Amino acid sequence: MARFRSDGRSAHPAPPPGTKCDNCETELAGHFCHACGQEASDHHKSIFHVTWEAIEGMFHFDGRLWRTLPWLFFRPGTLSREYLDGKRARHVPPFRLFLVSLLLFILSAEVVIHKAMHDAQHKPGAGGGHAAEAPHGEAKGAAAAHGPARTDEHGKAAPPNINNSVRAIPGEVTNDIQQQMKEGGLLSDGVDANGKRTFIDLGDVEPTERAKMQWFNTQLNKVVDTPGYFVAVVFGWGHRLAVFLLPILALSLGACYFYRRKFYMYDHLIVSMNYLSFIFLLWAAVMILPAPVRDFGILVALLWAPANLFMTLRGVYASNVFGALLKTTIVWFSAQLAFVFLLAGLLWLGLSQI
Repeated sequence: MARFRSDGRSAHPAPPPGTKCDNCETELAGHFCHACGQEASDHHKSIFHVTWEAIEGMFHFDGRLWRTLPWLFFRPGTLSREYLDGKRARHVPPFRLFLVSLLLFILSAEVVIHKAMHDAQHKPGAGGGHAAEAPHGEAKGAAAAHGPARTDEHGKAAPPNINNSVRAIPGEVTNDIQQQMKEGGLLSDGVDANGKRTFIDLGDVEPTERAKMQWFNTQLNKVVDTPGYFVAVVFGWGHRLAVFLLPILALSLGACYFYRRKFYMYDHLIVSMNYLSFIFLLWAAVMILPAPVRDFGILVALLWAPANLFMTLRGVYASNVFGALLKTTIVWFSAQLAFVFLLAGLLWLGLSQI
C-alpha cells in the first residue's frame, strides 16, 4: 500500500545497475524504463498484492491517495497550488479524484434513501410490514377503532390519507412541512372523481394553470405508488447533472479573478475539481454517520464547506483575508443557487419520466 512515498517516488528499491527492461531490453536507470515506460518489478505476487493492484487499477490511486486526502480536507489551497505549479506526481489527478468522489457520494445517497424508504414502508400505520404482520383480528379491531373505511362519492374505497402517502416518498416529509403546505394551499387531502389523491388544490387555480397542476397531481400519484422507480430515475440523472456544478463553479471563480491574467480557465477548473471532490466526500461521510451523531455531522459540514473554500482561495490565489472572505461569499452563494436550480431540474426530470 506504500508503493509511493509522499514525494511521489517509489518506496521499493531500485533495480541493480545493468538490469534490462523485460519488455524492450533497454538498460534501466530507475524503477521505470525510459524507452517504453514499463515498471521494473517482480510480477510473482501474493494474493493480497494482486487484490490491491485490482483496486488500484480500478481507481488508479496508489499511495498518493494518503497524501492527497488530508491535504484536500485541511490544506486545500496548498494542494491545488502545488498541482498548478507542476508538482503533480505526488497527488491524485484532480479529475480522477472528482469522478470517484462523485461516485462515492451517489452510492452513499442511494444507501441512505433506500434505507429511509424501507423504514417508511415498514413503519406501523404506514401500510408496511408491521401492519401486515399483525393478526387478522387485531388488524380488524384497529380498523374498527378508527371508524368505518373512507369511501368516495361513487362508493369506492378512497386512497389512504395524504399524511401516510407522503411519508412513502423518499426523503420523508415531516408533519410540520405538510401543515405549512396545506395552510399555503399547496397540499390537499382530497380526492378527485377517479379516486386519485389531489396533492395540489385546484380550487382557486386559473384555467390557464389548471392543466399544469393536474399534470403535477398525476405525476405525484405515480411517485407515491412507485417510489422505488422514481428514485431510480432521479439517480439516473443525478450523476449527470452533478457534473454541471464543475463548469458553474469554475466560471464563478473566473468572474471573481478576471483581473488575474496569469490564471486561465484551466486553473479554475483544477481548483473546482478539488473543491467539489472535498464536498462530495464530506457529505458522503456525513450521510453514512449513525443517526445519533448525524445532526452534529451536518452542522460541521455546513461550517466546514465555506471554510474550506476560504482556505482554497487564500492558498491558490494569494488573496488577502478581506478579499478571500468577499469572494468566498460570492462563489458560495452562486454555487448554492446553481445547486437549487439543478435540484429543481432533477426533480422535474424525475416527475416527467416516471
